[in-house]
Amino acid sequence: MSFRLTREVAAGNPTLVALPDVGLVGVIAASFMISSSRSEVVGSIELEDQPPIAVIQEGRVLDPIRIYEVRNEQGPSFNAVYSDIPVPPMLAWQISEAIMDFAGSVGSKELLVLGGLPEPNRINIDKPRVFVVSSDPEYTASVAQRAEAEVFETGYVTGPNAALLKLGRERGIRVLLVLAQAHLNYPDPGASAEVIAFVNKVYGTAYNVQPLIEQAESIRLQLRDLMRRTAASLSRGPKGLELEAPPGYIR
Repeated sequence: MSFRLTREVAAGNPTLVALPDVGLVGVIAASFMISSSRSEVVGSIELEDQPPIAVIQEGRVLDPIRIYEVRNEQGPSFNAVYSDIPVPPMLAWQISEAIMDFAGSVGSKELLVLGGLPEPNRINIDKPRVFVVSSDPEYTASVAQRAEAEVFETGYVTGPNAALLKLGRERGIRVLLVLAQAHLNYPDPGASAEVIAFVNKVYGTAYNVQPLIEQAESIRLQLRDLMRRTAASLSRGPKGLELEAPPGYIR
């Protein structure tokens, strides 16, 4: 098994995925959601080709890629896959397969993947736009309308995000990719706040993002080393493609 659970989790909940990526948007958003909820580590994912790494937090030994059960007042709302380390491009398929295996094992019918979309002009944008895409075009349009987001109509998706979209289509698990405009090489709490606002609208949660916005500068400092390692990892993959438009059809 590429994943392991320390206890049973509620079946059927959406699986939230947050891996270090552009602007650390998904990581910041998921970390905030986890710490703002009654959340518990319930498992981990092991990558065969990843060197052994242990995370020490407040004297506790944790796995770098963890599975959380995220709870609100009504009960469990998400199972979340969260990583403290960037995933090397050559392991994109491996971690995506592991995430899909976990989601399938707990009866999850939907993956909610949070991330950033590189925006060269981000410094001049006060409110980042949020884009969505899934393997189900009708669902994509419905979600975009509900959350006042935009459909990601043309472009490239790379790395684990692309692998998850493809594997979800093959396995019948709907994958919803939510991307906010973000700095490519700097932690972007502002973009993360927009992603959380999207989650509130679509999934009925009530996360207050004001503390996240107020702590933006300290978050940037806290995560600068992870951003540096993530940027180095992204540079070894085809991440620049997301700034390009595909050729499309010639009519």
